Amino acid sequence: MFIQWMFEAIKWKMFLKQHIKLSIIKAMKMIFTGISFSIATPNRFGEFIGRVLHLPQEIRLQATGYTFIGNFAQLIVTCIAGSIGIGLIMDDLLLENLAQFKRIGFLLTYLAPVLSFLCLFVYFKAGVFFSWVSNIKFLQRWQDKLTQLSSISRSLLVYVLLCSFLRYAIFLIQYWLMFKAIGLEIDFKQTAMAISTILMVLSILPTISLVELGLRWQISILVFAPFTANVFGLTMGVTLIWLLNMIVPAGIGAVLLLRKTFSGN
Repeated sequence: MFIQWMFEAIKWKMFLKQHIKLSIIKAMKMIFTGISFSIATPNRFGEFIGRVLHLPQEIRLQATGYTFIGNFAQLIVTCIAGSIGIGLIMDDLLLENLAQFKRIGFLLTYLAPVLSFLCLFVYFKAGVFFSWVSNIKFLQRWQDKLTQLSSISRSLLVYVLLCSFLRYAIFLIQYWLMFKAIGLEIDFKQTAMAISTILMVLSILPTISLVELGLRWQISILVFAPFTANVFGLTMGVTLIWLLNMIVPAGIGAVLLLRKTFSGN
């Protein structure tokens, strides 16, 4: 758990480097607080609120922008990996006569690569977007801060994207190790294909982390059908990963937030 969130903390630290010096520990505290806010919002939309609470007032607007850029980088990785996963797993799913997946599967097979390309294009043109936003009349009072977002270097964007890939790889390994510990006869390739497909579907659907577990079960049972009939073991593994990567960090973040509130720091 801590390794994959450490890569998210590194991304956050690099974004804020020009404004404030952060240790990895401090950055992870901000990440966990962000998770505690995001867990009850659609697609973790509220994450930026928890993160910026730990920052000085004068850089919170830029930090909000950095949060969205970092999350967008993770979405790009999810779409790229999902494109590969759905392409590799599609034949196995069709052999299982999963008619309910056929239409959406074919749609994702062709839509996901296009979406990945478009997201990459938008990601590396983020500066143009923030430059345009800074010229909107009612936002001009924050023009200087928005202009700083428009000047993010391409090298930083590439670095953040690389960290997003590494975080994603750690996430896949977590699933594989959890399934091995439970005793599921699923190899790493099968795990990677299936989980990449599942994560892409979840990223497209509007979900709330706190109540999405049932949806994760349903999609997992469907996508893993060609590889295992052990529904109990599969749902147990999915549940444990969800608890480790969402509920535990959210709990830590909530404790940190309470400490901050009562200490006044």
